[in-house]
Amino acid sequence: MKSLYVKFVVMTLGIMILSFFIAFVVSNAYYQYNLKASNDEKNTEIATEIASFIDANPEISLEEYLTTIADAGYQMYLADTDNNEQFFGAEFNVPILPEDVIGNVLSGEIYHGMANFEAEIFVTGFFANELSNTIGVPVEHNGTAYALFLRPDINLLFNEMHLLFGILFMLTVLLSIVLVFISAHFLIKPVTKLSEATKLLAAGDYSVHDLDTNRRDELGELSSNFARMSRQIEYNDKIQKDFISNISHDIQSPLSSIKGYNKLLNKPLTAAERTEYTETVDFEIDRLSTMTEQLLVLSSIDHEDYLLRKESYNLREQLERLIKVYEWKINEKGLMLSHKLQDTEIVADKALMNTVWDNLLSNAVKYNGDAGSIDIEMTRYKAHTVITISDTGEGIDNTSIDKIFDRFYRADTARTSSIGGTGLGLSIVKKILDLHNGSINVRSNENGATFTVRLPVDTTE
Repeated sequence: MKSLYVKFVVMTLGIMILSFFIAFVVSNAYYQYNLKASNDEKNTEIATEIASFIDANPEISLEEYLTTIADAGYQMYLADTDNNEQFFGAEFNVPILPEDVIGNVLSGEIYHGMANFEAEIFVTGFFANELSNTIGVPVEHNGTAYALFLRPDINLLFNEMHLLFGILFMLTVLLSIVLVFISAHFLIKPVTKLSEATKLLAAGDYSVHDLDTNRRDELGELSSNFARMSRQIEYNDKIQKDFISNISHDIQSPLSSIKGYNKLLNKPLTAAERTEYTETVDFEIDRLSTMTEQLLVLSSIDHEDYLLRKESYNLREQLERLIKVYEWKINEKGLMLSHKLQDTEIVADKALMNTVWDNLLSNAVKYNGDAGSIDIEMTRYKAHTVITISDTGEGIDNTSIDKIFDRFYRADTARTSSIGGTGLGLSIVKKILDLHNGSINVRSNENGATFTVRLPVDTTE
């Protein structure tokens, strides 16, 4: 299996080669379709001027003059009517021309070999050193007709720069390869660290360090997200372990009480004792029932395909009915409850919303001090309603207030230290409100806590 480092290097070098190939093809196409005609025209003009000069100066030596022109940077081929031929300048790679082409030029036509040179993908016409890639013009000297074929000597023109271009090209290639390896190392290094951190995380080690979280790119963002994920997983793992510990204690405690009082009920008892023990057993059974019910509710609404059973109903009537259910608990603790509710019809899952109010009111009673108070207020707006439930308990400390809606979380404060619970109630409330496009927040101080629920009147919107 190839490493990411090797893949990156191979891919980068492949891109370089492909880019060179594409650039070559594009430049060749550009010459064929944009520059070839102008190149032919320019060289035709030069060849015509040379022919005109020869015609106008019969006293010059034709061979010497053409040799001078060749030294200036041209390749030439000269043929006459007697099939005599001469080459001037560098040799042509393909020194062949059809006889009819030579005959036509001798007859006075101009041969446009550059413009008509066949286009090929891997042959740039400008550099094709072939006799057919020339300009042919008729020339007359001392009464003899000639056909002169001419093209620029590209090798001569670029000869002084060949070595420089070669060195630059080789240095560019070598430096590119070296820089590709270096850049690959620095680019892959954070990925390697992330891979090692993943292995540590899978082994249960959450102490992820040495990640490049300060990078200002996608890898830096990925590293930062991974570090946050690691902290969140560590936090969730701790909460879950605490939950298992708490739930085990909360289940074991009522079971032990039920078992103990059940044994006592088998002994001779007074009527008052029997009633007390029976009520205690019933109370512990209710505790177990509440815990299992919360776990079942949370398990069901966690499914992505959970369907809300929405219906239209009166929210004020639902809250008033729940308040009546809690009257005996409120009276037992000597609490004072006040409420200000408006007639409000909402569309929601009635059973789940009852779970929301049940949890919030239960907490307000459970965490309130003796002779405290509870205030419930509902305000109707156009498209939503706001319900606040306030208590006069000891409040929630600042370190816990941002976590109380987390699953399994139980604040280690005076508010919860002496009261049992699973740490699921408020997370269930939050989940149900999210399903209904609602929200909940809490404000708290030493004088108590206030939970505010904002709920759309029609939660289907």
